[in-house]
Amino acid sequence: MWRLNGQKSRSVGRVITHPSKTKTDVPMSQPRPLPLVDTHAHVNLEDFSFDLEAFLDRSQRGIFPEIKGRQTTDPVFRPFISGLIVPGVDLASSLRAVELAHKYDFVFAAVGFHPNHVSQATQDDWEECVRLAFDDPKSNKIVALGETGLDCYWDYTPIERQRDFLLQTLDLGLRAQLPVVIHSRETNEEIMATLRDFYATAPRYSSEPNCGVVHSFSGTPEQAEELIDLGFYLGFGGFVTYTSKKFSDLWEVAKRVPVDRILLETDCPFLTPHPLRGKLERNEPLTTIFVAKRLAELRDASIPEIVNQTTQNAIRLFKLPPLRETPID
Repeated sequence: MWRLNGQKSRSVGRVITHPSKTKTDVPMSQPRPLPLVDTHAHVNLEDFSFDLEAFLDRSQRGIFPEIKGRQTTDPVFRPFISGLIVPGVDLASSLRAVELAHKYDFVFAAVGFHPNHVSQATQDDWEECVRLAFDDPKSNKIVALGETGLDCYWDYTPIERQRDFLLQTLDLGLRAQLPVVIHSRETNEEIMATLRDFYATAPRYSSEPNCGVVHSFSGTPEQAEELIDLGFYLGFGGFVTYTSKKFSDLWEVAKRVPVDRILLETDCPFLTPHPLRGKLERNEPLTTIFVAKRLAELRDASIPEIVNQTTQNAIRLFKLPPLRETPID
């Protein structure tokens, strides 16, 4: 049986599908700001290279991409991006994430090797990742390691080499006191066994639940419970918004996981959430608001409650500085 860390999240407003119908103290002429933290955004990839400056500016202003020439707006809420966590998939993208983090005050980097890329990673690449993890504490711009993990969907890297890099990264996380961003695709049982064995004997540098986050979580309620017990957060993205019943286990997890262990993410430019799936050329961080809406619906909570709590969760796990509470003008 699921053991909640405290009581079920309080509802502070009517659950809605269309935010324009919600009750709010803010006049309709002044939409309520909702500061979002996208905890998994690959804005260091080529998909964002041609308009990066304008795209990041628009995200901070809360301006959605046009859909077939039409602008998406909301008369009640004004979601905007107050924080971005940009993960690396190899050394080059990790260095790019660090570069962006130092250039933009609301961007933060994770450095590491995606399981599909570790077959190309050299020992020098790994040593540079270790150097980054230890050399950046004063700037607080490298806030995590990863993404790392296991992937059996693609056949790019032998599973044992993937596991070796995962274990090295988990160990580095303990030594550098950084949370780890975990990727798992068609490997949930293998990931659980690896994490279970590693943390059975690993020392903890804090009593806080700060091992990391399993991004784009896709496991069972039982696996979610064990991850929470191990000290992980769960990242929810596009999958939880999809309407197919094959995601019913994930909906159940989203209903029951302790609200202080939930993070919002996009995995952009991938995994565009419903109802924008198929309507955007690429997923963008602002679509985390649709993830928040779905979580609010599942948990019988308000959209602002979910947004505010998940933003605080991200600040706590990644030790982020104070973030903007209003969009830039």
